[in-house]
Amino acid sequence: MDYKEKAFQNLRKQNLRITSSRKAIIDILEGKHLTLQEIYYEMKKRGFHNLSTVYNNIDFLLQHKIITEIYINGKKHYDLTIEEYSHSADSHIHVSCLASDNIIEINEEEFIEKIKNYPAFKGFDISKLQLVVEGNCKYYDTELCKNTSNCFLNKLNKNNIWSKNDMI
Repeated sequence: MDYKEKAFQNLRKQNLRITSSRKAIIDILEGKHLTLQEIYYEMKKRGFHNLSTVYNNIDFLLQHKIITEIYINGKKHYDLTIEEYSHSADSHIHVSCLASDNIIEINEEEFIEKIKNYPAFKGFDISKLQLVVEGNCKYYDTELCKNTSNCFLNKLNKNNIWSKNDMI
């Protein structure tokens, strides 16, 4: 059983409906971080033209921690949180290139635990940790970075550079 079906089963156990529009939003967000406008654009291509339906379903998916909202480069984005290999709605880190708007995730549990266990937080039970790191790489070039396939972050992500030795 894949991660989507597990999430759907959990909703069914609570007597909640898994509508075609909810499934479509989940499919659209798979592997992406999109704004509401981008989600709506994709939904229209699939035959869902009612913006309020998109809003209502986004709210439903947020409430049930199937997606989360994050602010990156000054814009609200939505991120799927049910992927088994990825992260939870309450603990994850995003790194964003300001030049290309490329977004990658650092999903190392050890890294998140180090932040949660930092001495300043002793005696404080952290229930949610969302961190957004924004910037430009030291190799920043306006024209080169606009092409996301040339983005330094994209190359780091593909090469799985985020090793445990690089953590705090």
